Amino acid sequence: MTVRTGDTLPTLARLVVKDGLCLGGLPPPQLELLLALVWASMPVGVMSEREVNDVLIRQLAGPATCLDTDHVELRRWLVDAGWLGRDGFGREYLRTARPAMLPDRAAMADELQHVDMWQWVDGVRHDYQERREARRRAWQLSREAH
Repeated sequence: MTVRTGDTLPTLARLVVKDGLCLGGLPPPQLELLLALVWASMPVGVMSEREVNDVLIRQLAGPATCLDTDHVELRRWLVDAGWLGRDGFGREYLRTARPAMLPDRAAMADELQHVDMWQWVDGVRHDYQERREARRRAWQLSREAH
């Protein structure tokens, strides 16, 4: 199963509001979306391992906080899945360029690469919490009416 073009952000919105998502336990389409989320928030250009680690640590505290992993495991997943390139010595890393991607990934990248993922994820989480709180209040009112 792949995520259809145009469904990337709505499907991703259902994932980023969750907690404790384990990369190894996700179905492939969800895994790809979450790796794409991290990819979209990475800077373009060559980075050292330390710079990549710093970026990933910040992301795990921000847009990718839904993931139950550390920056090292996330870096490995990104490299193994092809979202992040690495030289043979592990000293330099480079976010995979959109033209080098397979068509399904390129479609996801097209939808995500111009979105400020930090702001978008914060908005999705805020809206989710407001809807959740409204449902809770409605439930409480219905309980008081009985």
